[in-house]
Amino acid sequence: MDYRTEIFDRMQLLYEEGGFNDHMVHCEMRLDSSLDEARLRKATELILKSIPILATAYRRGQGAARWDSLSGTELDRAFAAVEDEAGFEAERTFRIDEAGGPQLRVGFLRGARSALALTVNHMVADGAGLKECAYSLCETYSRLRDEPGYEPPLVDGPRGLDDVMRRLGPVSRLRALFGRGGDSNREGELRFPLTESGEASPFIAVRCVDREKVGRLKAYCRSRGATINDAVLAAFYRALAGQLGEAGLKKLEIPVMVDMRRYLPSREFSSLRNLASTAITRLEPGEGERFEESLAKAKACMDRLKAEGIGLGAFAKMSFLSALPQEAALRLLRRGLRHPLICMTNLGELDPARLRFGGSRIVSAYACGSIKHKPHFQLALSGFDGTITLSSNLYGSPEDRRRIEAFLAEVEKELEVELLGREA
Repeated sequence: MDYRTEIFDRMQLLYEEGGFNDHMVHCEMRLDSSLDEARLRKATELILKSIPILATAYRRGQGAARWDSLSGTELDRAFAAVEDEAGFEAERTFRIDEAGGPQLRVGFLRGARSALALTVNHMVADGAGLKECAYSLCETYSRLRDEPGYEPPLVDGPRGLDDVMRRLGPVSRLRALFGRGGDSNREGELRFPLTESGEASPFIAVRCVDREKVGRLKAYCRSRGATINDAVLAAFYRALAGQLGEAGLKKLEIPVMVDMRRYLPSREFSSLRNLASTAITRLEPGEGERFEESLAKAKACMDRLKAEGIGLGAFAKMSFLSALPQEAALRLLRRGLRHPLICMTNLGELDPARLRFGGSRIVSAYACGSIKHKPHFQLALSGFDGTITLSSNLYGSPEDRRRIEAFLAEVEKELEVELLGREA
């Protein structure tokens, strides 16, 4: 089955061509026991069949680019088994060749305690789609144990953004296009202090905030009408103050990712596509400011953006471009696309009720965004079974990794300050 490319598909490719990221999204799962490799391979094959956009290759041609269907041994590249952590590290940071396909990779670590690294090309799916691929893999693997002939249902709905834009009338579209909510990505002036080293190996730095800390944080946020996202955004700004200086932070604007399914009456998964947008935040933390004050600023900022139609500005612009001939739209998009130097994304909760491989228990899991190229830096967060995983991905040096891991520890520390009663 062949598909036309959507404007968001092409935008993700432009991100890589512009030196921003490698446009892959990732999910890692660690289990308490061993999985059946043959059944997992079969489940992967069935996922490619049930979500046909994954079983394609990206083709440029005269006129519009397209997604061409693959078959036979070409689809074998979707699954790989490795013996050790060194091999698994390569799977965690795997970069799919969109022109070769397929657009899914399942990396399997053999052993008494199996692990999985799931990679999906961001050109065909956003973070919500990545999670649905993980759920579908779990469901299919589990069902195959008792139903060897099981086939997951076909997922092949529209891949564009029209259903979101149809929710807006003409006046609302103009307001989204030209109003304050029209902010999307901007380059900014400040940079996270990465090294000047030319060494550029991909890595994913992670730090897990445990259930006890997360439970206290949720209670703290609820008592103030704030969200976990508000708290992490506030902690991100505060931790950056130690890296950039509080004076520099007065100039800092951080784009945050927005799942545009929030505007649909039903969030039921009907197709693999990109429905993510961006919005600009600005907190301007003051010198000596307590975490509670920073949290209040983050909440006020996010509440204002939501009231103004968070994310709709970028979608209105992309809807306008998608109505143009593809090459003309790409020329305009390439001219106006900006790559933020510091940004944040929240991939939400991984549902433990759906993330189950039969009788094998998943002990840890997280989802994260694309691997950035220097000087770009992104903080990502996702939740699983009462924990929160902070992560940041980069093509960088071992020293870059050390700096980022230390920074993630500072973000976690910021989230603990008020909870442990250490604030003045």
